[in-house]
Amino acid sequence: MKNIYHRMKHKVGILIIESDPELMRQFSELLQTNPMVLNIDYASDTDQAIFKIMDSNPDIILLEYPTKGKAGKDLIKFIKNKLTETTIIFVSETKDYAADAIHDGIFNYLIKPVSKEVIASIIEKVQQIKQTNNNFRIRQIIEKSQEEKRIRFQTTKGYLIINPEEILYCRADGFCTEIYLTNNRIEMSYLFLSKLEEVLKQFDFLRVSRSYLINQKYIRKVFRSNNTIILSCEGKEYEIKGSKNHIRTLSKFDTE
Repeated sequence: MKNIYHRMKHKVGILIIESDPELMRQFSELLQTNPMVLNIDYASDTDQAIFKIMDSNPDIILLEYPTKGKAGKDLIKFIKNKLTETTIIFVSETKDYAADAIHDGIFNYLIKPVSKEVIASIIEKVQQIKQTNNNFRIRQIIEKSQEEKRIRFQTTKGYLIINPEEILYCRADGFCTEIYLTNNRIEMSYLFLSKLEEVLKQFDFLRVSRSYLINQKYIRKVFRSNNTIILSCEGKEYEIKGSKNHIRTLSKFDTE
């Protein structure tokens, strides 16, 4: 059931371009019984089809061939250039135009009458391609998002490339800054704390004193009585001294 449900989420939209009303009706009946079909649109010729395509952006176009209307060549060119993920299927009375179809870069060529099984097979292939493309885009978005979160800065040992979430806090140490990581490592950077603050403030880091820059994600307690902040990570606590002014900005956290 899970596989069926997953596939149903990637239904396809279809545009039928057919000048014969009876054949249009037959195509419609074949497609309406297919659970993979989301919607069906219709056009009697290529001139009308251009406007339909702009509105519906179909996944599959069943195109009568030779085409009817003045926009045949332009329509095919438009689809191939602008709707690169749309599958064009030529539907013809004869095989005589198969060579023309290949010349136009169309390799899906059906002979009328088209059977329900053939249509179902094509829809399934297109649906699988659509699902694969969607999954690929999701992976790209995730990977890009993860890559954008990675930052690079120079340390005494070389360049450190890291996700900001791996940083607990930073402490100024003379002309350098100590970077405390979640894996109990400490890196020493040649950057002043103010420079690190410029880089990390977009990732929800907060300057709590002249010496400390903390990752707000790891705040567990704030003690106003002695201006102390407790950070916690993997069962270990870290005590940070803040200034009165900066402690006030943390009033949204539980305080003692």
